[in-house]
Amino acid sequence: RSGEPYSIPLGSSYNIWSVMSENANAINYDPVLNAMVFCHRQNSDAAGGSGIISFDVSVDGGATWDATNKQVTPLLMTPEGTVINGNRYPSGGIYNPPGNTDVANAKFVGVGPALWTHPDFGDNGWGWEFIATADFDGSNATEDYYTTVPDSAAYLPTSLVMQPDGSLWYANLKREARTAATTLEQQYWNPVMATKLVFDENGGYTRTVTELELNQEGAISNTVVDPRIAFSPDGQTGYVVIRGTDADDDPEFPSFKPIIWKSTDAGDTWVKQSRVDFQAMDTLQAWTIPVDGDGDGAPDSLAQGSPQVPFMSMFDMVVDAEGKLHIFGSMLSSSDTTDSQFGFVWIGAFATELFHFITDGEDWEDSRVGGYYNEDGSIGTDGFINERLQASRSADGQYIFFTHSETYFEDDAEERLNNNPDIYGYAYRISDGKKIFDKNFGVVPGFVWEDFEFTDAAFQSFLHMTSPVAITGGEQWDHELPIVYGVPSDVGDDLAPINYYYYYGAGFDETEFDPVSTEEPVIKEGALKVFPNPATNHLWINFELIEESRVAIDLFDLTGRKVASAGTADYVVGPHSKYLEIKNMPQGTYFVRVQTNNQVATSKVVIK
Repeated sequence: RSGEPYSIPLGSSYNIWSVMSENANAINYDPVLNAMVFCHRQNSDAAGGSGIISFDVSVDGGATWDATNKQVTPLLMTPEGTVINGNRYPSGGIYNPPGNTDVANAKFVGVGPALWTHPDFGDNGWGWEFIATADFDGSNATEDYYTTVPDSAAYLPTSLVMQPDGSLWYANLKREARTAATTLEQQYWNPVMATKLVFDENGGYTRTVTELELNQEGAISNTVVDPRIAFSPDGQTGYVVIRGTDADDDPEFPSFKPIIWKSTDAGDTWVKQSRVDFQAMDTLQAWTIPVDGDGDGAPDSLAQGSPQVPFMSMFDMVVDAEGKLHIFGSMLSSSDTTDSQFGFVWIGAFATELFHFITDGEDWEDSRVGGYYNEDGSIGTDGFINERLQASRSADGQYIFFTHSETYFEDDAEERLNNNPDIYGYAYRISDGKKIFDKNFGVVPGFVWEDFEFTDAAFQSFLHMTSPVAITGGEQWDHELPIVYGVPSDVGDDLAPINYYYYYGAGFDETEFDPVSTEEPVIKEGALKVFPNPATNHLWINFELIEESRVAIDLFDLTGRKVASAGTADYVVGPHSKYLEIKNMPQGTYFVRVQTNNQVATSKVVIK
């Protein structure tokens, strides 16, 4: 099919900071009700300030929306009189009683962090979390706040998900009290928390918190961030994941990795899993730049034998029908392994690789999805536009979907800032492992090469959010992704209002997993070889064509700048070898890119 996605106006917020965090599940879809909610800080024209939470709702699969302002946290005050300075980064979900199919019996649920003025440290900061509920029309709203002030706790709830039994879960972190701390920032993030909300027949709820302790004794770093939680479709197998390192990490090559707890009893108990061994993943290692072992400020050559240490800088996740965890990760390369330089990474437009990891908590699979070949864009002084990884699955858990943000550039672009982002989608079918790569939802489906049209979201899909559950059998596609994106009213001002849009009809068809194409790949699979590697004075670039084609052969540095070319010419069927002079070129990691009429192949090479 060729259904063209289009944008439906929703509400707004006073500024972009309502949705700056990619960790929140701001939009959530319930397949039983065919309903979805989008939670955000209230509309920019509403009274009461930017810290009040509102939500938009659709009860027909996203075709139409009620985007009127619905204040669900108007008081900004606890029952004891503690003033809340504002609610932030909200996640939204739906409480649907088991067996119910009537939207009138469902409720909106929102959670997120809340700001206050700490009595000891005196600064405006995290310290509370809010939970808000309401009927779908905004009536019967409740506004609750939770903290443990004596322990200097600072809650940061994220990733709200819905269970088949009607419960809702989210993950968060708490500050660990330290007597020597003189500022809030000096306290540890520990423990991780899995929080469960169970509703009763009167619309009230019970909140249960399970603390998941980290092992930080003697750790190189106690940094942990980005708590996430997700469950399988039957609700039995769940995972809590944070990104960081603790004392259970690899003692030789510590790095930011997923730290995982698993439950097989619907969240009643959680067991910490063995740490992932990135060094054992051949595909990931092949796309990881060596560290600077000799201290010259550049990556070492492979011949020097220096380690290649992957560094996960962002992730999102879902769980499939088999109870396996799927992580969509942004992978950078560590530039140093010493304690004092922990967390230093190589940066540049070509430094971020996107990977799909599959695990049951012990065994791992890794595959490359693509690359985020931009540098982060900006909104105003402090706002940023990164790759914005989002993960989703079908309701039955048989299909996995990822989305990310990226701005398209021609190969020879000198700057690759992500200032005009499109949304790209990836799909994975559990039954046979087939994939759909890099579908640009900003392009009208059905285009032919160099003759295409753009949708109304093209070049302006800022800060997009994807529901953790997708629509099966949508109006336009077999699998439709519920997506909301924002358009800042002034990209030069991060405190200017932002308007939200639901992107209706972005998705995939089954036929895309088994495409029938008249354009077969031209470059023989696996035939691109570059040697010597590492290289000093010259390169030989070997490739093989299945049919004749015009071919461009170029060399790019990690910033995305084309630094050398072996030219563009017509090549016949068969093997080819092209010589490229690289004498006096700076040491570092580069990309060889071979492009035909309908295909691109790349290979990394180190110049020393």
